[in-house]
Amino acid sequence: MAAAVIIIIALTFSAAMLTGVMLIAWRSFGRPRHALLWAAAFAVATVEWIANLAFRIAHAQDNAAIYAAIAGLSCLSNALIAAGFAQRSRPQTGPGPFLIAAAGAALLIAGAAIVVPHDGVRDATGLLFGGAMMAISAAHVGRGFRSASLPERSVTLMLMLFAMLDGAMAVIALRQGIAGQGEAFALFRTILVLLYPPAFIGVGLFSVFLVAADLAETMRTLATSDVLTGVYNRRGFEDAAERAIRNAHRQRQPLSVVVADIDGFKAINDRYGHGVGDRALRHFASRVERLVRRGDLIGRIGGEEFALLLVNTRPQDAVEVVERIRRDIAAMPVSGPDRIVMTASFGVTGLRPGDISLASLLTRADRALYRSKLDGRDRVTSAEELEEA
Repeated sequence: MAAAVIIIIALTFSAAMLTGVMLIAWRSFGRPRHALLWAAAFAVATVEWIANLAFRIAHAQDNAAIYAAIAGLSCLSNALIAAGFAQRSRPQTGPGPFLIAAAGAALLIAGAAIVVPHDGVRDATGLLFGGAMMAISAAHVGRGFRSASLPERSVTLMLMLFAMLDGAMAVIALRQGIAGQGEAFALFRTILVLLYPPAFIGVGLFSVFLVAADLAETMRTLATSDVLTGVYNRRGFEDAAERAIRNAHRQRQPLSVVVADIDGFKAINDRYGHGVGDRALRHFASRVERLVRRGDLIGRIGGEEFALLLVNTRPQDAVEVVERIRRDIAAMPVSGPDRIVMTASFGVTGLRPGDISLASLLTRADRALYRSKLDGRDRVTSAEELEEA
């Protein structure tokens, strides 16, 4: 009894601490709803452990109604944890279905505790529900496991271990029988005391790590993205392009780099204002994104200057891709009452054996772009064709 009380006290403090940490994370990291749901989950767990402690100190183990109420709190806590992971994965997901499931599980536990007493069914129901919630949580956070981040993989494994622990304990709980006696009862209590506390704390700590990792990823995205258009900024494009170039050399694959410049952009700003100019930049970026493949890179590297990196693409094929982009830009007016029709000029070059960095490709593509401007704008020029002429 003394050991169980000490463990419950430790769990109470752990749950209260995790509640505070999640509230701080919610307040400091942009108020993500899933962090607030997790804070609520650990707050409920804190109440659950306090009630459990009072339950034991008062020697009220035979009070089925109190036991059912505490088990209901456990179901609610597990449901809120799962709702938080679902919310993180799909922001439109609400906690409603999880709360309904928790209420259903709580009613079943109450039935097995009060109406038709059966200790094995009572304990197994709560554990199976908790395991199901952990498995659902793992499914949400671990979607696309191979492409998941290290924190996401770690949390997924932790949740799956917790789910398996709950499942194994539920099987043992059922073997207790109606009155909870015998070797199965002793084994169940031993596992509950030894393994459940570190599993609970582990899920809490890994959830905190996941919130911190999400914040770090958000900051990285902000540092490498152009705020206006949503594509890479110069720094982000250069970093991603350097990795793509190294990979192309390693895989012996072709690669092409394109530099694009909106024709007469200063005149658009001067005539219609910077608001319309911003809309034109967003229009250009969105049209280009529609016409390139997933995996190709797009960056805004200057005021009205953009760069593309087309993976596994030869220069002659890149010219055909960019021609489609050029025609699309010229044919699609910028949305808004002014219906501005704009054009763009492009310079294209391909990766060569001596290209060890992005700089040499940008230099050649810039030279080809300059030729497009000299030849009348609204055209595509290949650096390779220039050198052959």
